[in-house]
Amino acid sequence: MPATLTHEMISTKENLPVYFDIYHSYNQLVTSHWHSHLECIYLSSGTMHVTRQDERFLMTAGDLFIINPSQIHATRSPGYVDVYLLQIPFDLLQQTLPDCKQLQFMEYFHDTFLKMNPAFKAMVEDLRAMGNLYRQKSPGYGLAFSSHLYHFLYVLYNNFSRRMDEDAKNKAAKQLARLQEVVAYVNLHYAEPLTLSTISDAVALSPEYFCRSFKAATGTTFLEYLNQIRLTHIHHDLLTTDLTLTELQERHGFTNYKVFNRMFKETYGQTPSALKKQLTHPPVSKTGPSSTH
Repeated sequence: MPATLTHEMISTKENLPVYFDIYHSYNQLVTSHWHSHLECIYLSSGTMHVTRQDERFLMTAGDLFIINPSQIHATRSPGYVDVYLLQIPFDLLQQTLPDCKQLQFMEYFHDTFLKMNPAFKAMVEDLRAMGNLYRQKSPGYGLAFSSHLYHFLYVLYNNFSRRMDEDAKNKAAKQLARLQEVVAYVNLHYAEPLTLSTISDAVALSPEYFCRSFKAATGTTFLEYLNQIRLTHIHHDLLTTDLTLTELQERHGFTNYKVFNRMFKETYGQTPSALKKQLTHPPVSKTGPSSTH
C-alpha cells in the first residue's frame, strides 16, 4: 500500500542490525510520514525532492540527506533514481550514543560543497562499502557491514551533530502528538468529502490554527496532503487492479478530475489515462524480444 502520513514501522533486514537497501525507482512519491529510526538517504543518480517539515530540499547525485528520528518528511523522485537507504533503529543509537535524545544531526550534505570534506568523504565511502557488501552477501558479510556502519555513526556524531534546545525539543514532541490525531482520522476517512471544518473539529482545533500548524509541520496544506494520499492510493490500484479511472476516483474520494489529472502527471510523469493504456497495451519492441534482469 502507498505510504501515508503515519508512524512507519521499520524492521531490520536479514542478519543486519539496521534496515539497508539499494533501490532503483521511477517517479516515486512517498507522502509525509515519520518513524523513530535515523534515516540516511544517499543518492547515487537522479534527483530527489525532500520535504522535511516546512523546508524543501533538492538532492542531486552524490548528495546525502539525514532524517532525524521523529522528523516528518516526504520524498518525490521525478524520473529515475538510484538510492542507498539506511535506517538505524533508535535502540541501536541509544546503545552507542547514550545522549542521542538530545542530539540533532546535520541534515543536507551537498556533494558540490562537501566533496573535499574528509568527514563527508569518509561517510560516503562507508555507505558505498556497505552497499558492496550488501550486494555480494559473502559469508559473514554482516560483520564487515557493521564495522562500516559504526564508523559511519562515529564520523557523523563527531563532525555533524549538535545538542538540541530543550524548548524546541518539547515543542516538536507536542506537534507530533497532535498530528497523530490527524493521521488516525485521515487514514480512516480520506475517501470521504473531508473539509477543513470536519478535520479541525475532529481534533478540537479552530480551522485557522489547524491550517497554520499543519503546514508548519508538513510543509504542505491539508488539502494538498489529502489529495496526495488519494493520489497514491489511486496509483497503487491503477497498477494492481482492473478498475476504471472513474471507479478509482470514486473509491478514493478524488472528485476534481482536472486537479487529479494535473497532480498525477506532475508526480508520475504521464496522465493516468496514458498509464492505463500502457498497462493495457504494453508497447511492442520492433527489434524483437529482449531479456530483462
